[in-house]
Amino acid sequence: MVINSKDISKKSLFKLLLAGFGIGNLVLWLLLSIVSIFVGGSIDMSIESKSGLAGFLETLVIWPFFALLWAAFTWLFLVLGLAIVNRFTSLTIETKN
Repeated sequence: MVINSKDISKKSLFKLLLAGFGIGNLVLWLLLSIVSIFVGGSIDMSIESKSGLAGFLETLVIWPFFALLWAAFTWLFLVLGLAIVNRFTSLTIETKN
């Protein structure tokens, strides 16, 4: 199947990015939260740092917001880039099937 860049909706692009960044970064954030259990002072969201179970829980709370913001900023750049590219030409993406 061939997908033309002019046919990609902004909503579908955001869903793809959010799923990729959200689930892809979950492994990294879980690793960081597990490390924060054993390392003192690893999470610093305010003046005082947290470690142990508090650091683990804070990292898991921060992860969805981080994934959402990262996906949103990347989406903004991709929409801008695709708008410029689609003005002059179009990109085609070929799927495996």
